[in-house]
Amino acid sequence: MIDYIVVGLGLSGISFCQKLISNQKRFVVIDDGKNSASRVGSGLYNPIALKRSKLAWMGHQMMSSMDSYKKLEADLGVNIIHSSPILKTLLSATDVNDWNEACSQVDSKPYMRPKIIKNKNNGIHAPFGFGVVDGTGWIDTAMLVKAYASYLDKQELLMKHSFSADDLEIKGTGVRYDQIEAQHIVFTQGVKGQTNPWFSYLPLQSTKGELLVIESQELQEETIIHGGVFVIPLGNGKYRVGSTYNWKDRSATPTVEARDSLLQKLDCILKVPYHVLSHSAGFRPTTPDRRPLVGVHPKHHPLAICNGMGSRGVLQAPFTANSLFEFIEKGEDIAAEIDVNRFKRYILDK
Repeated sequence: MIDYIVVGLGLSGISFCQKLISNQKRFVVIDDGKNSASRVGSGLYNPIALKRSKLAWMGHQMMSSMDSYKKLEADLGVNIIHSSPILKTLLSATDVNDWNEACSQVDSKPYMRPKIIKNKNNGIHAPFGFGVVDGTGWIDTAMLVKAYASYLDKQELLMKHSFSADDLEIKGTGVRYDQIEAQHIVFTQGVKGQTNPWFSYLPLQSTKGELLVIESQELQEETIIHGGVFVIPLGNGKYRVGSTYNWKDRSATPTVEARDSLLQKLDCILKVPYHVLSHSAGFRPTTPDRRPLVGVHPKHHPLAICNGMGSRGVLQAPFTANSLFEFIEKGEDIAAEIDVNRFKRYILDK
């Protein structure tokens, strides 16, 4: 018998596997290589909700867990961390006043610079300068998922097929799947978790997001820009632009409407020519209260879940994976805001 079966190899699955490895736990991963969110996400890590210029929920704690990506770089021998401040475009005196007020908040001070910096890039529209968020950047999530899958495959820890709920047997103190017996099974399936029969009572949603990659040799910008959309430098004159949020569209293909929306917002930022190289779409696992789903099944304790990261998956995945591991292994409390028990009432009568 092994300790864990992990279903899904997105950011949450990788983060949980890292906890297992560092604690000498025996495990196997089931994944079909079709993780949507981690392959098309922007990869941004940023503790500030820029629309409100306010620290995101548990922002300090989540930023402290970012060291896990440095360990992943070392273990995998890849360069996935791209550190960069975020420059928020300021378009009016009101924007400047709002920024100054936000900077005065105690929680924001470690990240938001009180001094407005002048715009020195003629290719960007920021007439009142930029507000600067420090300690931010982006993770190459597509490279991470690919490298980690290869890493597990070489150690014969990866079962490369789709998980079949019909093949899982719950045995009171453990589970059995495809001849494998384990003490626990942890579901980190992303949007596929919507079809998980044991956690179907949870309000897991899929939110479509679309991204562009553009090229502009004239822009010459090496810092992340935010002005309604993010513009993330990828090198060689290429930039990632995103993202959209659509709670109704269930089609897997990119849409003209999303492209037009992104380009309209991009045209409010850029003053130089560019052209679109690619357009991609994917689905984020989200929840109505915008908090992850972390914990064990209220009736079947060998079953656990770590899902619903939304658009902050890079920041939330290491934090939530650690919370789940510490709960299972040591009984430490999971924060009430992310504990699946907040929805326990929906299953009591089932």
